[in-house]
Amino acid sequence: MKRIALILISCIITVCVFAQNKIIVQGSYPDLYIIHKTTGKESLTSIGKLYNLASTPMVKLKDVSENGMVAAGTEVRISLNKNNFTQDGQQGEGETLIPLYHIVEKNENLFRIGQLYGKARIDFIREWNDMNNDLLQLGQKIIIGHLKVPREKAGGIIAAANNQTDNNDNGYEVKEEKKPEPKKVPEPTTVETKPYSNSDDTDEGYFVTQYPSDIKGKQQQIKTGDAATFKTTSGWSDKKYYVLMNDVVPGTIVRITVSNRSVCAKVLGALPDMKENTTLLVRMSNATASALHITDALFQVQVSYFK
Repeated sequence: MKRIALILISCIITVCVFAQNKIIVQGSYPDLYIIHKTTGKESLTSIGKLYNLASTPMVKLKDVSENGMVAAGTEVRISLNKNNFTQDGQQGEGETLIPLYHIVEKNENLFRIGQLYGKARIDFIREWNDMNNDLLQLGQKIIIGHLKVPREKAGGIIAAANNQTDNNDNGYEVKEEKKPEPKKVPEPTTVETKPYSNSDDTDEGYFVTQYPSDIKGKQQQIKTGDAATFKTTSGWSDKKYYVLMNDVVPGTIVRITVSNRSVCAKVLGALPDMKENTTLLVRMSNATASALHITDALFQVQVSYFK
């Protein structure tokens, strides 16, 4: 009975957290942090223990009295580390996971967001946010990890989040945001379902029926160049293949050809602005590369799409 009660308490805490304000991660990896706004009768020591911090949280000295107490409404910077921050969804016995969020900025995609937070796994981010597709909207808040704290301390953290009275730069949000509806993509006028020739593997993947054979007012573009991969667990069973490519509208279906094999993939967004991507035409998921029977780290591909 005691075990069942603990499970029920954990579930109740989780529901409460999701129903309350969102906690936004700030800073740059690995120096990530969140803001704790004090509710009164708190000290830096008690706040540190609340968040499993071995050292004292950061706060302006003028906000701390001689006896170590912190004035109500003070913003305290809470560092995120291996003791209180997890990105694998695993929790120990007696622990509670509180979701932490990232606010989507212009030209960001899931791959780039994952890189911003220590190469967080994209498939985990999709699962945490119940995402049916990889389309993101400017200003959207998505979970990128969890605050890991003892169950008995979760109430204090929730109280600190609820201490916010309006939307502000601290990242807390009073009004629950509705999940944005995915954008509807117009059906192409005609589609090409004929598989490529000279190959025993004739399955071009889930998106093959969305690759048009002709679009009125648009011309087929064919580009050849170097390609590399990014790691993900998506696409291995459902054959939903994804790529990152510059100068192509996100959501566009492209056909990638290597030798006598082809697959159709969806463009998630542009290549991240990193040195290793400057010479690449495209970066594809490792499931996409596997479907093309590619094992090299760098290889040449042909990409066709309509623009």
